[in-house]
Amino acid sequence: MGKILIFGICLFVSGLTAHVCAQYWVQKASFGGTGRHRANGCSTSHRGYLGIGHVNGTGVNYSYKDWWEYDPSSDSWTQKADYPVANYGACCFVVNDCPVLGGGANLSTQFYKFNPQTNTWSPIADCILPNPGDVQAFAVNNKGYVYQGNQLAAYDPISNTWSMCANAPVTFGSWTASFSIQGSAYVKYGNQLYEYKPLHNQWVQRANFPGNSTGGSAGFAIQDHGYITCGYVGGLATVTHQVWSFHPESNTWKIELSFPGTSRRFPVAFAIHDRGYFGTGTNGVNMNDFWQFNPLDNTIGIEELTVSVAIAPNPSADFVTISAPYSLDNWTVQVLNLAGQVQQQKRINGNQSVLDIQDLASGNYLLLFQTEGGQQFTKHIQKL
Repeated sequence: MGKILIFGICLFVSGLTAHVCAQYWVQKASFGGTGRHRANGCSTSHRGYLGIGHVNGTGVNYSYKDWWEYDPSSDSWTQKADYPVANYGACCFVVNDCPVLGGGANLSTQFYKFNPQTNTWSPIADCILPNPGDVQAFAVNNKGYVYQGNQLAAYDPISNTWSMCANAPVTFGSWTASFSIQGSAYVKYGNQLYEYKPLHNQWVQRANFPGNSTGGSAGFAIQDHGYITCGYVGGLATVTHQVWSFHPESNTWKIELSFPGTSRRFPVAFAIHDRGYFGTGTNGVNMNDFWQFNPLDNTIGIEELTVSVAIAPNPSADFVTISAPYSLDNWTVQVLNLAGQVQQQKRINGNQSVLDIQDLASGNYLLLFQTEGGQQFTKHIQKL
């Protein structure tokens, strides 16, 4: 029943909660709200946030105000307090581990901060730019930045004040993409890339973006590399599934494994724990799917394995197959009865391994997965 292909082709295993492409892209639990585009998303230390946005495909423009929290350890969404105003195309950044969201289609200079601890929104000082919007924002060194045209304004959460920064050498249009790396921010505008260095209050042009997307992409950063995903090409009608990474140390771009889902414009992206997260957007149809991007095999964490390792069929009378979207080389699995006694043990190689449970008595058992380094997690099976 399963289809397993390496680079660029997807894997689906019965019981597995994810589609996988070459250990890089993993489909996760869909966004908790309805499909939409021009939404906003960001990440704090351990959680992701996504909300607002709009749909307008029927000719009626409907704006959303719902706000959702994503927990990567449980791959689950929880609805939080609504944003104060139904809105879309807003600016979003994170300071003091709190999302800040404002501007956009239905606000002008007003910005609000979300407190994850109290699940409340509160106003901050109004932005000094007249009408910022469409994700023209980033954060560096615990300050938020919003850009509009060639102007850049910085928000200081300590003093709750805004100040003007050096003008950019280009007038940015709408629907750019940005990411932050090692004390600098990078803004992609068309095929151009500019770095802003807050320490020197200076803009520097970097290597041109070589990909297809001319706008409406999403950006995030992992381990000192920036990533640009999807977007439109020339006009809104044509969309791309390309993924490119930018390497500041060499000032070069690299083509990455293409996004395996539906190509789109105006998605949301952010990073948590050295993994990228990407979802929503539109190609004429508004989507609420949600994906994880793993650029390095060694970024796989125990919480990801716990969620994504599948056991099928379960229950079973004879054999069960252990399947994972990642290699489980050097892992062992023990079959324990409910008294904690080891019934059998096997070393796992690759993405799949078959357990013969024909000789076990009918009942419930625990599969204990372990590495030599002491990492472990468990799964349950039933023997018929």
